[in-house]
Amino acid sequence: MISAHYARLLHRELLLRGHDEVALFRGSSLNSKALWQLTKLSPDDFIQLLTNAQEMLGQTQLGAIVTSRNRLATLGMMGVAMMSAPTLGAGLQAMSSYSTVEADYLHFELLAGRRVTRVTLEVDRDLGTSLLIHAETSFALLQDYLLDLVGSAEGAIQFSVAQPPPKHGAMLKTPIEGKLNFDCRFTGVEFPTEWLTTRSPFSNPEVWQISRRHLSEQLQQASSPGDQPFTRHLRSVLQSQRPPLPDINEIAESLHLSPRTLSRRLMEERTTFRELKLKAVHDCAKNMLLDGASVEAVAAELGYENAANFRRSFRALNRCSPTQWVKDFHQGSVTDL
Repeated sequence: MISAHYARLLHRELLLRGHDEVALFRGSSLNSKALWQLTKLSPDDFIQLLTNAQEMLGQTQLGAIVTSRNRLATLGMMGVAMMSAPTLGAGLQAMSSYSTVEADYLHFELLAGRRVTRVTLEVDRDLGTSLLIHAETSFALLQDYLLDLVGSAEGAIQFSVAQPPPKHGAMLKTPIEGKLNFDCRFTGVEFPTEWLTTRSPFSNPEVWQISRRHLSEQLQQASSPGDQPFTRHLRSVLQSQRPPLPDINEIAESLHLSPRTLSRRLMEERTTFRELKLKAVHDCAKNMLLDGASVEAVAAELGYENAANFRRSFRALNRCSPTQWVKDFHQGSVTDL
């Protein structure tokens, strides 16, 4: 399921431009009344609406229309959390966590590297041509958020799409202040890691706490442990920070839960905090290795006693040495961190 507010904005913007709403709902199980009553839509219906809307608009890119006036309001409670967060990093981490409960076929993944941080759009199904619509909307919103907090990008933002350029040759209609690349391994945005500590001029501690409590409630109301809501949330929290990573007490407190309750929920999802933290540490290590850091430097920064201990831990989790992993990555034998 996916929250309905984006589709409602889409419906409104098309009607304001004089388009026929019957054409918008063609091939879906929805109509105007249902759209404005439901809180969530099925992914099939939502993607059908996107496809219909883009056909109705022709060469005009859909993402540019919906985000041109609505900005973070497009994201609902996720946007509230982002704007009330104390820092840019906290806001992006909230975006990643909220995305795990806002939609069950896509989410934003935040990975803080040594020099570059990446926000990727992870999808669990083939979106076809609608991937570009999702990408453009995401790029527009993330760019606005980064610029609102940092002030000036100065060409430091890069956008990537895991798809060839559109056949008609048109680029994204949304102006972006960075390099746009197609045929990439991922769809997402990259920017300097140092930006994560930027303080937000819009920070509101009271609203921030409300948004955190709301996130906790949404995670606890997830349909089943099989959806792994807490696992996905903790993964996003841990991957979004540089070492030393927070402990379970700190994360549980942010969710207004006891550490024991959080541990129990993770056990229901067949994992543990230790496993998730170890995976996050090694993801961080891989990014450092790809940035050219030595095994010794990585071991020291991640808190290992010595490089030998780090190598043993890395091999146990990845079934190869750090040096071999880097070689395999550059040769394309492995593609994911």
